[in-house]
Amino acid sequence: MARRTFHVIDITEILAHWYAGRSQHDVAGSLGVDRKTIRRYVDPAIAAGFVPGGAPISQADWAPLVKQWFPHLTDTRLRQVTWPDFDKHREYVVELRERPHGGAADVVVGGMEFAQRFGPVEYAGHAAAGEDL
Repeated sequence: MARRTFHVIDITEILAHWYAGRSQHDVAGSLGVDRKTIRRYVDPAIAAGFVPGGAPISQADWAPLVKQWFPHLTDTRLRQVTWPDFDKHREYVVELRERPHGGAADVVVGGMEFAQRFGPVEYAGHAAAGEDL
């Protein structure tokens, strides 16, 4: 399955289904998520003593626990250190995006214009031209 990003609401849904007594296999199938992913998010609940079939717990009740178990889901710090470098060119990029275009060729031309105007773009700490990744 493809990699996807999870949010607190997604994890609370996984936990609510599991806690209601559905097997991890069934939860994975119905939500379109790999069983290992389900296990990753259910394991902290099991370690905390939760057992499927207990007293009902709403998704709203699961949310604080999910935030505690998976703080990275609510951490909003900037992760892409290159964003400020790209942000300097936001107006030009918006202008490029608003141009009517006829497909991939125009996207390539726009990219070439960008490179001519601003030089090589840094990507993941490496120069796009001349340096091996």
